[in-house]
Amino acid sequence: MAASPEIVPIAGLVLVFLATLPALYNLPQLFFKKNQGYRNIDIYEDKDGVATEETQRIYRKTRLPIFMLNLSTSAGFCVSLVAAAFNTVEGSQHGRSYLLVIWSRFTIWALIHIQATNIYSERNPVSRYEFASFHALSNLILLFVIFLTEDLQTILSGHGSLSIVNFVLSALGFFSAIAFPRRPQLYKDGQEVDGQWTVSAFYHYTYSWCSPVLARAAKQRVLRNEDLPLMDHNTRAKDLAEAWVSMQGKGNLAKLIILAHLSAFAKQYIVTLLSGIFLVAPQFAMYRLLRLLEARSNGEDVNFAAGLWVGGLGLAMIIECFLDNWYWWICYGHLQVPIRVQLAALIFSKSMRRKDVKGASTKTSKEQDSKDTTAVNPSEGVGAVKEDNPEDHIQKTRQGTVNLVGIDAKRIADFASYNNVFFAAAIKISVCFTFLGKLIGWQGLLAGVIVHLLSLPLNIYFSRRYADGQDELMRLRDRKLAVLNEALTGIRQIKFSALERQWQKRIEVVRKEELGAQWKVFKADTILIFCWLIGPIMLSATCLGVYATIHGDLSASIAFTTIGILGQIEGTLGFLPELTTIAIDAWVSVKRIDEYLRSPEKEPNETIPGNNVRFEGASISWPRNEEPDEETFILRDISLSFPCKQLSVISGRTGTGKSLLLAAILGEVEILSGRIIVPRAPSLEERCDYKANKSNWIIDEARAFVSQQPWIENCTFRDNVLFGLPYDASRYQQVIEACAMDKDLKMLTDGDLTEIGANGINLSGGQRWRITLARALYSRAGILIMDDIFSAVDAHVGRHILEHALTGSLAQGRTRILVTHHVSLCLAKTDYQVILGDGQVEHAGPVKELAEAGELDGIFDEVEAVVDEEIDARSGSHSTSRHRRYSAASTKPNMVDDGHAIADGKQQPKKFVEEETKKIGYVSWSTYKEYLNATGGVWFWALAMVSYIGYQGLIMGRSWWITIWTQRYDTRSALLDTTHHRTAFISQLNTNHVHTETKKSDPDLMFYIWIYIGISLALTIEGTLRYLWIFHGSIRASRKLFDNLTHAVLRAPLRWVDTVPVGRVLNRFTADFYVIDSEMANATSFMLYNVLGVVGIILAGFIISPWILIPSAVLLAICVNYALYYLAGARESKRLESIAKSPIFDYFGAALAGVSTIRAFDRTSEYIQNFFTKVDSHGKALFYMWLFNRWLSWRLGIIGALFSICTAALIVSLRKIDASLAGFALGFVLQYSDFVVWVLRQYANVELGMNATERIVEYSQLQTENDGGLDAPAAWPTEGRLEVDNLVVGYAPDLVPVLKGLTFSVNSHERIGVVGRTGAGKSSLTLALFRFLEAREGKVYIDGLDISTIKLHDLRSRLAIIPQDPVLFSGTIRSNVDPFNEHEDQPLLDALQRVQLIPSADTSPTPSAAPSSPSSEEAHRPNTPTKNALLTLHSPIAESGSNLSQGQRQLLCLARAIVSRPKIMVLDEATSAVDKATDELIQRSIREEFGSSTLIVIAHRLSTIADFDRILVMGEGRVLEYGSPGELLEKGGEFAGLVKESGEAEVLRGIILGKGDR
Repeated sequence: MAASPEIVPIAGLVLVFLATLPALYNLPQLFFKKNQGYRNIDIYEDKDGVATEETQRIYRKTRLPIFMLNLSTSAGFCVSLVAAAFNTVEGSQHGRSYLLVIWSRFTIWALIHIQATNIYSERNPVSRYEFASFHALSNLILLFVIFLTEDLQTILSGHGSLSIVNFVLSALGFFSAIAFPRRPQLYKDGQEVDGQWTVSAFYHYTYSWCSPVLARAAKQRVLRNEDLPLMDHNTRAKDLAEAWVSMQGKGNLAKLIILAHLSAFAKQYIVTLLSGIFLVAPQFAMYRLLRLLEARSNGEDVNFAAGLWVGGLGLAMIIECFLDNWYWWICYGHLQVPIRVQLAALIFSKSMRRKDVKGASTKTSKEQDSKDTTAVNPSEGVGAVKEDNPEDHIQKTRQGTVNLVGIDAKRIADFASYNNVFFAAAIKISVCFTFLGKLIGWQGLLAGVIVHLLSLPLNIYFSRRYADGQDELMRLRDRKLAVLNEALTGIRQIKFSALERQWQKRIEVVRKEELGAQWKVFKADTILIFCWLIGPIMLSATCLGVYATIHGDLSASIAFTTIGILGQIEGTLGFLPELTTIAIDAWVSVKRIDEYLRSPEKEPNETIPGNNVRFEGASISWPRNEEPDEETFILRDISLSFPCKQLSVISGRTGTGKSLLLAAILGEVEILSGRIIVPRAPSLEERCDYKANKSNWIIDEARAFVSQQPWIENCTFRDNVLFGLPYDASRYQQVIEACAMDKDLKMLTDGDLTEIGANGINLSGGQRWRITLARALYSRAGILIMDDIFSAVDAHVGRHILEHALTGSLAQGRTRILVTHHVSLCLAKTDYQVILGDGQVEHAGPVKELAEAGELDGIFDEVEAVVDEEIDARSGSHSTSRHRRYSAASTKPNMVDDGHAIADGKQQPKKFVEEETKKIGYVSWSTYKEYLNATGGVWFWALAMVSYIGYQGLIMGRSWWITIWTQRYDTRSALLDTTHHRTAFISQLNTNHVHTETKKSDPDLMFYIWIYIGISLALTIEGTLRYLWIFHGSIRASRKLFDNLTHAVLRAPLRWVDTVPVGRVLNRFTADFYVIDSEMANATSFMLYNVLGVVGIILAGFIISPWILIPSAVLLAICVNYALYYLAGARESKRLESIAKSPIFDYFGAALAGVSTIRAFDRTSEYIQNFFTKVDSHGKALFYMWLFNRWLSWRLGIIGALFSICTAALIVSLRKIDASLAGFALGFVLQYSDFVVWVLRQYANVELGMNATERIVEYSQLQTENDGGLDAPAAWPTEGRLEVDNLVVGYAPDLVPVLKGLTFSVNSHERIGVVGRTGAGKSSLTLALFRFLEAREGKVYIDGLDISTIKLHDLRSRLAIIPQDPVLFSGTIRSNVDPFNEHEDQPLLDALQRVQLIPSADTSPTPSAAPSSPSSEEAHRPNTPTKNALLTLHSPIAESGSNLSQGQRQLLCLARAIVSRPKIMVLDEATSAVDKATDELIQRSIREEFGSSTLIVIAHRLSTIADFDRILVMGEGRVLEYGSPGELLEKGGEFAGLVKESGEAEVLRGIILGKGDR
């Protein structure tokens, strides 16, 4: 197949010379280095990692490629020289032009020989690989030169043997060059690095480097994350984040992403161009083959030419397959995965630097105040709040921030992989329309395009509908996610209050809206599918009809080639509307992430370095995105100087800004004026923690922080204390003893190696606080900043902590700044006292100076004045509390001993949070059955199969009608010149597309056209309806599966709730249901379509000849073998990808919750690195999932090419087959590889979707709490009597009981205080009363009714509890106090007044009522009254109540209980975080409001329960003492000991013995 004898060799020579230039440049340098004594580095290393001695040795032993390359090059050089000399001496029969060809080949071989010499001399692996690539390119050019300049028929007849040898040697050189490995196998941190940039070009472009992983998956039937190699630096989070920072680019996020990945985007567009150009190559080969078969019908001998075009057809398919796979690998492997990993890394890194702005905004509050908001939609349920822009609110929540990684980063990465489709469409349309213009003429093409454009308005309209639907769907998904996140976060409170049904209803309301939006999207998608189907179908019908009308006939070569080419652009045109919506979604996400990345950061220089902590005229507020307004709480004109290495105490009423003052020291506030001086801590790198020892342990400038809400990590007890520092056994034991945790560790199953659940869920409140205190004590910080550490601990434990932790040996030489309401406890040890009030510092100074000046008494007078004024108590009744009492508790309490935290020789510690389970092997049939039944069962799928079979039948019928139509005509096309084949590639098309004569008009032409149009319309309608049917079933399945999962999770046992991370459950509700809702329907539809497509292709081949079944069976068997490998890897990689997402979300959420602690300890870089590791784990699972797709697609593409060659060769060999039958068969056969690939890929997608179903079904089938039993009487309980008889309960059947024969009784309307040391069983008693722990023995009676015999819902809904950790939901104060809109406003306002959150109508606002949040506190201004920002019921509450202080959250929960007025109420340290004065006011309100209720109060602060009717003292799960406070005090037992150790014994005695004082 020859071309111009002069142009081709000269062009080839120029190209090879250009490819040789790098070698010509490098060879002299290699010679120079050798003479200079240059030595290569023994061990290879680059950004990806470093080789080992073993891998370096293996690389050096790879000598076969260099040997074969030198052999082929030397032999080729010699053979070409002989051929050139022989033809020159003997004289070539082809003339001078052939001599030019021969000597050009010799010159090319000489240049290739220079390249080979350079490759042999080069020792750098990567350089050698690159030179080998140029060598391979040169050999490929030489192959084309030989092919295009030789007469193949002459060569095959036995002449030109030297040319054959040249061709073979060049091919050998090509394959030798692409066999060079790029470098030795690398390792990083002991892990093998992915081989993409390690293996040879052959392995690289055939995606074979993942074959060992696939083999392992097929053999083991399971893949672990450790089985996947580590990613290279182009895909690792840390490297990508550093590359982004080093870029220092400016502009919006989209521009920066393009710049960061410019080379990948450039490759994407170049390959897109090449792929578009080669798109019609298989169709052109088929066209030439059909033209030859038409000529054969006229008696011509076309076997040789047809044989060449059969080979050309296979080659064209292989080239198209190569370019297509390379294109998709760049899209996913080089763009999608790296961009997704990079954005996740950047967002998390930003979150560690970003200002900690709370979510609630005062704007909503102001707008709500101006409206009549008394009517709240009950369907909105708990926490409902109407906001002008709910999405903005969601964006500000922690979950909204996590969504930036989970949703927005994925959207952007997905569009990055598809962004070039617009360009690809333009190229494909240009190439295809140019080809069609040559083939059928401009008239037919123009008519077809006009008809196709008629559907464009419909397409555009429904594309907009689809885009709007997707926007609405994403907003509703965000809403659903926010509701689910709150429900799962507050599920303990939901279960305690028996609100499962209400919350399920609320979730169902949001879910119903989401599925409604999904159905709108499906309907719009159905119309788009209709447009996608009817456009190309009518385009082909019009083109063929106009062509047949003009020319009077229709040949098979014209008809089937036209249909094939239009089918090539069909998918691209159909995808354009969807791509538009993807682009819109991505742009919205770009703006969201860009806004987040540009948001203000915590300024490292917010505070000024100095020698001690001091404030100089500073005015501060919480960080906020808005300018301070009249409702912004501000601490004004603060001037303080905390003494170094001494204990300073900050106190004040609830909501006066104590936590804000601590945050200012940490740099977590807005400094409006003045200065804050804080010693500057050295960086983590400068500290060299690994070198720390006793002599240099304390760093005076370093800080540690104990937050008001303890932040606990999901790791072991010990790791929570060490917090990244090395383990010093002596110091560690000192810290444990100082924090009174010896007994706690003995009670834990694995001592200090016991795993602690997320947020310390398996610890008591006191234990959580003491762990965070232990973390601060163990740290190297010289400045300890502590927020209210005494609230959750018993009085004796608090005294022990004061004596041994705050003022003991561990605290010596450290500056301690403590916020507490327990001023009297600390006063004896306090050096510096600060009292806050009314947005300013009321008193501050050394305690001794305050005492000498007489201000100390004044301070306490003011603290108690409010109490005296409100309750009109006798003045002086508590006068003993105003005098400084120096503690005499110098001895260690009985509970503290010198035992070790963990005994030697213990077995492997149990995991509290179990690893997420992962199924092995194929998805079970039971999972398929669950989904199939959920969609509609047997009849649904029977009808679906009928519709898909009918569609495939119509496709075959349309092609068969074309066969009948074209057979009608006696083709009289211009004959091909089969003797000489030196015509250029494109010129063959130009000279053969036009008929030599125009036929007379066929009277039956319109009959054939209308039948064709009729079949096409039926095809369109059937194709549209089948999708609508599947979409309908998908919605039904989504609804049923979601309802089942919600029901199971909300009613799961408390033990399961505590041990499963929220992120893991959310992953089921979000990521897995995204697959079920949006992807499963399409995957199922396409799988059925492609399966039947493969059947149709084989059937079409069978119609031509039964012999086609032989190659079909062989190649199908090979496909099945590849498929088994692929499915094993794809299934496991998808499971790994699903599992790897949960830790990312869990870790991100936990880090956001503890960002202040992390920053205070200067551990941000450590947490960022940990997050990078988790993102890399997810990234490599995603990377290999796409890689396995390419591995399969390339191999099946080759098999498809072989099948096409076999079919085409069979057609050519059977003379009875005319062009029409051949066109019918080839039209289907050319699609074989595509259909087989898509069958397997869609089956994998269906199985991966079933993997999501499997994970959902797993949780849907959880064992739920038993809600069986009798209905409780309507008014039960009427009296509130409680009897506990010999109660024995345990947390699990295999664990020892925590309550051991507990017996006591409570009379109606009694107030019972429950006290006891840590581990006494107080919280277990609460759980038993609510039947979270079922009784092993004994009974619990309420009003004489055994609670084990009634329904759980009835029991829990009739009792009430206020937990120590208050649970609030985002919304308003009203939606939290009255979740279901059951009360008018006035009772709610009364309840808020009772708990001191708002002032009563006849009193002015008090400082205690002012909230301390960044969005709701109001500063005291001179000459203006202090305004109460919580004045309305519609003031906003942020997620988890984060815009309120801990005390205010407790008070709001108490108000909620006052509104419900239960007969029995349990308070678990419900007022631990409020100041003493407010506590006493609240206790008065409780006595007044709950006079007709039975109260059971668990208390650490003895003054809270000192005047109760009776006290229950517990110890080790038993009743130690039970009686009135006076009786127990006189008895001198355990309770008397607790009073003595409390630090306020005199006050307590006064309350107990003189009960009327309250």
